[in-house]
Amino acid sequence: MSDAAPLLSVRDLSVGFEGFDGYADVVDGVDLTVEHGEVVTIAGETGCGKSVTTKAITGLLNEPPAHVDGTVEFDGQDLRELPDDERRELNGDRISVIFQNPLSSLNPVFTIGEQLTDTAQFGGDGNTGILGYFRRRFSSTDRSAARERVLELLEEVRMPDPESVMDSYPSELSGGMRQRAIIAQALLNEPDLLIADEPGSALDVTVHDEILSLLEDLIAERDMSILMITHNLGVARRLSDRVYIMYGGRIAETAPTAEIFDAPHHPYTQGLIASIPRLSGESMAGGIGGSVPEYTDPPMGCRFHPRCPYADESCRSSEPADVSFGEQARSACIRHSDGDSGPVPTLQETKRRLSEHEPTPEPAEGNQ
Repeated sequence: MSDAAPLLSVRDLSVGFEGFDGYADVVDGVDLTVEHGEVVTIAGETGCGKSVTTKAITGLLNEPPAHVDGTVEFDGQDLRELPDDERRELNGDRISVIFQNPLSSLNPVFTIGEQLTDTAQFGGDGNTGILGYFRRRFSSTDRSAARERVLELLEEVRMPDPESVMDSYPSELSGGMRQRAIIAQALLNEPDLLIADEPGSALDVTVHDEILSLLEDLIAERDMSILMITHNLGVARRLSDRVYIMYGGRIAETAPTAEIFDAPHHPYTQGLIASIPRLSGESMAGGIGGSVPEYTDPPMGCRFHPRCPYADESCRSSEPADVSFGEQARSACIRHSDGDSGPVPTLQETKRRLSEHEPTPEPAEGNQ
């Protein structure tokens, strides 16, 4: 690991929402880092708080109804202390986001060319003003240069017939073409950090693989720092240098990618890996029963304990501390810090136990 400070450092990040059903404690004390030139993935089931975490990092949550606490430092700057206009400028210039649904991320009433050329001209510039906008918007020299830049990026992301796409509306493009347009838009201002939220998740298998291959090539060519969100462990394994496993709004485990697949420590991580389909036709027995917790009334102690085949009373009463397994690996499981619990169970043992385990229902009166 480099001695230089991380490009992104998140400490004790918590996010909650006021709602009709009460206060939802969605993200609870998350710590994570992204080094310069590193690809980091947050992985976990749908509903584990992954996307909310990235929205809090980028300042895209409205406060209220969201309540955000913690520290988010980007290149030494505390983003949560920046004025709104400076943060918007940073988001448009040095931090870019590839959102989960490209159709909802593109304006349906403007062509792809108009939207991406505006990004090339004004992205990151939050102080243009209305007169400055129209002056530059209708400057043939500025507009022509921006358009050429967009065409270069569309070619780089392997967009079929870029000239025709520039004059097309989002509804006229296929899902894969819209995804390529969003990736090109995110790269227009040469960001230092790219956040990719489930890239290609809504696409068919063939196009999804093409998008992943494109991201692989862009990562290799540009040496970018990337924070990626996915529920697909195959994507994490293929693209990441390091993985954070998230469950119930908390980080359950983190390690370099090879380590987390070769020697997972947390029962939740082991359960996720045991659930991956095998081409050999091996039985899927060993998947995790139950579902993610209700955030308005999350379980006491370890949030995974109702679904964990190793849970005991200490898991229900005490929140587990992080235990280190080498320089970059750590796991939050009480078994790791309890000298009487024995060695970390193997993936095979956890898979067997999960196949026999019935998730524990929470008491009707809550988790008191």
